Amino acid sequence: MPQKILIIRPGALGDTLMLMPSIAALRASTETLFVGRFPGLAYIKPHVRRAIDYEGQGWHALFQEDPADYPGFSIPEADPVVAFLSDPEGTVKRNLGHLLSASRVHIFPPFPAKGTGIHASLHIARCLEKAGVAIVPELCLSGAIERPLLGGKPTVPRRAETVFHPGSGSQAKNHDPVFWLKLVKEWRHHFGQGQALSLLLGPAEEPMLTYFEKHLFNTSANIIFSPEPSELISHLSRACLYVGHDSGVTHLAAMLGTPSIALFKGSSVDQWRPLGPRVRVIRGREGDADLFMRVIRAGQGLVESVGKRGTHVQ
Repeated sequence: MPQKILIIRPGALGDTLMLMPSIAALRASTETLFVGRFPGLAYIKPHVRRAIDYEGQGWHALFQEDPADYPGFSIPEADPVVAFLSDPEGTVKRNLGHLLSASRVHIFPPFPAKGTGIHASLHIARCLEKAGVAIVPELCLSGAIERPLLGGKPTVPRRAETVFHPGSGSQAKNHDPVFWLKLVKEWRHHFGQGQALSLLLGPAEEPMLTYFEKHLFNTSANIIFSPEPSELISHLSRACLYVGHDSGVTHLAAMLGTPSIALFKGSSVDQWRPLGPRVRVIRGREGDADLFMRVIRAGQGLVESVGKRGTHVQ
């Protein structure tokens, strides 16, 4: 009988996708129940036995002194229960132990400690191993680099399109909109009219929408605003190239197997390197004289060598 585990990780899109290396490794031997937040929950759902919305059903009761005050709240049976939460007072662990008295309960920090150089997905896998789950953490990470965890066999060929995503969940990680506007124009100069260009903006980038609409008006660049998960997967899966910051969408593109360029401005490459078989990571700031050409050269290399594997820092 397969082991049944409950994983609780209420994070943003990129934080949630860091579970995929472990979930992929456990799929054949484990029934995984996952509690998380949208939009990440939508992408994890097809790969677990059950996906549960952390924002529903009273999960905030775990942080209360007495969860019995919330009679509609219930937790599915599983062993072990592994939660990636900040729980300095031990309230969550105590409540989970009370509600699931027959289960082993483990609480781990959501992220690896800064300065350790440990990748976020490796941190998760090591925590699951400590909780008694039969998993080999290093193989989880290497497997995620070697193959697209979210992408199956393509049903349609990739088209000559580059998707740019000029945002993320943190302004500190973002290049200025002027940088992206210049990059789009330079891209057209180097790649010509034969490649379609799309600018992907989510809710966090809505303040940029008017700016890009104004400056890209009367050009061939297409603006995609706040697509549904299925539509986003379709766009990313068909594109021959993706360019974005250290963001959840970048992690999604990499795990779909889309050739991807990840621009790291301030965050740790060691901790947040996107996982996929065709990824280039470029570190730099707007003032770097050769940054545009490094991005363009990386794009040319990915387009010309679609079958080349590995994650590299340029």
